Amino acid sequence: MSAVMSLLKKEYIEHKAAFLYVPGILIFLLLLAFSTAVWRNSANLHLVNGVTEMGLPQSGIDIFNGIFAVSILGWTGYLTLMLFFYFASSFSSDRKNNSLLFWKSLPVSDLNIMGSKTLAGLTVFPLIILIWSFVGALAGFLALSLASLVSPVIGQLNSGTNFWTTINIEISALVFMVVTLLWYLPLFAFVGFLGTLMRSWAVPAFILILAMISGLEAIVVFGDDGPISRLLEQRFNAPFKSLEGVSPGAGNMMPDGIHSIVSVGNFVPAYLAQVDWLGMVLGWFVAGVFVYLASEYRRRRLAA
Repeated sequence: MSAVMSLLKKEYIEHKAAFLYVPGILIFLLLLAFSTAVWRNSANLHLVNGVTEMGLPQSGIDIFNGIFAVSILGWTGYLTLMLFFYFASSFSSDRKNNSLLFWKSLPVSDLNIMGSKTLAGLTVFPLIILIWSFVGALAGFLALSLASLVSPVIGQLNSGTNFWTTINIEISALVFMVVTLLWYLPLFAFVGFLGTLMRSWAVPAFILILAMISGLEAIVVFGDDGPISRLLEQRFNAPFKSLEGVSPGAGNMMPDGIHSIVSVGNFVPAYLAQVDWLGMVLGWFVAGVFVYLASEYRRRRLAA
């Protein structure tokens, strides 16, 4: 376990910029833009009558939790994209600066090293992003609270904010992120395997291989969607498509509507029921094969 923890710490040190620093910068820029907008339009935000003129109720809209729930999709998309590039680079990062011989001299197998890279991508970095999402929620709540002091309109509209709903969103977000990452695991492992073979050319090779497979299949089936194309489409889109129709309260910004969408009791069972668990397990098996092949290539072919 000490060796595994050391390897996880190594992955964190080498790849923490995209997961630790960039999200903080993004949150700061969003808060700066929001604060600037409130400051520049503070005179207009005093028009309380504008609420009724827009046909909106004067109180009871949960703006904060509505934005927070939508932001989870953004965080998940960001995490997925960064993990794609993480796997593409981490499987070959030991070859940088001529350090491969040092890592090969350690009493740790190549399979353990590749497994630790995969484990870091599924635990350490998603946890950091999840913490950032909660930090962003706290910062957003503080920003909305301060803006409510300047704007009665924002204060009235956001009077339906419920702390318990926020906790439900965070727990539901954890389930959604875990399922999404486990679903995308074979794609991560595949681009990691390509990284072991081609180093910096892994991402172009990944795109080219999928494009070639889809193109050749389209020629064979005369332009119709073949089984491979449908399989790839499902693998890319399934986690987000499963969100559709999870709750009849989708789109309702009132407190009861937001709570019905993200409450643990409603969202989690409905979302898990839509997961293709057979495809999930088969994906894990494929990912394991790619990780094993990457470790064998690293053990047998890479000596320096």
